[in-house]
Amino acid sequence: MSRLAAIARRYRRTRRFMPPIARSSGLAATLIATVLLWSSIAMAAGTGRAALPDLRALAQHARVSALVVRLRDMHPIAALNPDERLRPASVSKLFSASAALQQFGPAHRFTSRFASHGAISHGTLNGDLVFVGGGDPSLDNRRLHELVMRLKARGVDKVSGNLVIDQGLWGQVPCLTQDRCDAHERASHAYSAPLSSAGVNFGTVMATVYPGDSAGAPTRVVLHPEGLPGYRIDNQVNTVPASAKTSLMAWRTYDGRRSTLHIRGTLAVGHGPYDFQRAVTGAAAETARVLSAMLANAGIPVAGTVITRSGNVNTDGTTLARVQSASLAEQLIAMMAYSNNYMADTLTLDVAANSGQSLPLSLPRASQALEALSARANAFAYPKAAAGNAIFDSGSGLSLGNRVSARDLVSLLAYMFHQNALFPAFYGSLPVPASAPSKTLKHGNSDFETRLVAKTGTLSDPVTVRALAGYFRLADGGFAAYGIVINGTKSKPNLTYRQTVMAYQDDLEGILARH
Repeated sequence: MSRLAAIARRYRRTRRFMPPIARSSGLAATLIATVLLWSSIAMAAGTGRAALPDLRALAQHARVSALVVRLRDMHPIAALNPDERLRPASVSKLFSASAALQQFGPAHRFTSRFASHGAISHGTLNGDLVFVGGGDPSLDNRRLHELVMRLKARGVDKVSGNLVIDQGLWGQVPCLTQDRCDAHERASHAYSAPLSSAGVNFGTVMATVYPGDSAGAPTRVVLHPEGLPGYRIDNQVNTVPASAKTSLMAWRTYDGRRSTLHIRGTLAVGHGPYDFQRAVTGAAAETARVLSAMLANAGIPVAGTVITRSGNVNTDGTTLARVQSASLAEQLIAMMAYSNNYMADTLTLDVAANSGQSLPLSLPRASQALEALSARANAFAYPKAAAGNAIFDSGSGLSLGNRVSARDLVSLLAYMFHQNALFPAFYGSLPVPASAPSKTLKHGNSDFETRLVAKTGTLSDPVTVRALAGYFRLADGGFAAYGIVINGTKSKPNLTYRQTVMAYQDDLEGILARH
């Protein structure tokens, strides 16, 4: 039935493009018979041309690299320009996740801590309180609050010195990606957050908008944690009747001295609250603000000022309190599901720091580890080919300098498939379309929704980028790996969802039906 279904799909697609006279006459029967005959022959031969008709058509006016292989013997199921390296967008995260697993292991936990050279006497810490960032990709308010409570339990009720934020694990990471550089002055999203080994909340400020009790009543904006300093609130959100539409937008600006959160729109009575996050101006400085508020809320006043530095984290004194992150395996699930750029680039920098790269780190230099991984994976999967390696400027794919081919992706997937201790965590991090939070993959058939795991990639500028890579189960219980990268061209930079996502979805559905 699966092969008949695939042929029927091919017939429907072919008939859609027939002229009306052909569809309504005996000519249609002849044409359909011809299509079915050649489809059957092509499928029996297992050619890539038959397997990827939609992507092959798209390649007439876009750049497409695609490869599908059976992993037990690397037999190619389908291929289209598999060695052409294109902008991969967020499928780059497959490489940063793999590199982190190999460097640290699935059970690794990142540590954030308070340290000091001062002594505690009668509840007073006589010296500076130093927050030592451990490069935790998922450090958030909850864990920072736990850290403050542990400091309180240690007997610290007052700090006589300064609050110091030490981001020396990586040093000061320069802004090299346009989106992140632009976010210093203005941020309308969370994805472009700046990077720091001492960052919190993915480099974003967190806020909640509450509606008024009745139409026309003022709305209320609350920052997290309560009492977060350093922000002006420009709230022009109106409470409207419950039957009206809720529509909100928010952005952050920076004037060189202070950030302002601007919120506009309407919030219906009984709806919300509405939570949002926006990239901050400086990640370490934001951690300083968050900790200042949390220490004040816990009744631990700091007599001095707040200092941000990039020192030697091994000389920050005695540890007073510490918290650990979730395991790396757990963090990767969230990173892949929500395609978190901050987490992917943080892991890339963590790998570089743990490997002993000189400080301060930069993302392009840290990404050399991903290029080395790509070279190893290509040599492993295709030992007789001189495939070289993919090119990376970041682990997130946010930078425009990354270049990855479908073969690079499949090689990495094959390489990780054979890493017995790491593959369960790597495979488990990839979403199944049916349960993924992203709506991109929610329109496929049952096979597409349940038999494969996938990492998506999307960019809109300067050309459209759509990518998909992952694994699927074969009918005989084995595994296959696939990689698909689509880029717009200079002459046709913009490609639609239907042209791209529907093309690779239809082609993968056809392959799943036959295998």
